[in-house]
Amino acid sequence: MALMLTELRISDLPKRQAAALKRKARRVGLTAADYVKQLISDDLALDRRAQSTPLEELAAPFRKALKGASEGDIAQIVAAARRRRR
Repeated sequence: MALMLTELRISDLPKRQAAALKRKARRVGLTAADYVKQLISDDLALDRRAQSTPLEELAAPFRKALKGASEGDIAQIVAAARRRRR
């Protein structure tokens, strides 16, 4: 497969976000550019996995965690997660 080079520029990134990106990259031992490349690679791999894995397999951990839970229990779990998200 031929290597395609593309230059990525994050020119519209607010200064605070750019600084946070650099700090996070340093914490994980990468340059900002390498950190962004890793994020892209990880996201694309996750997307490939999601598209190639049956829903039953993806949902198995949830099914196991909620085994024996009633509809009401599940509704409470979802409501609590939504509250935390907001």
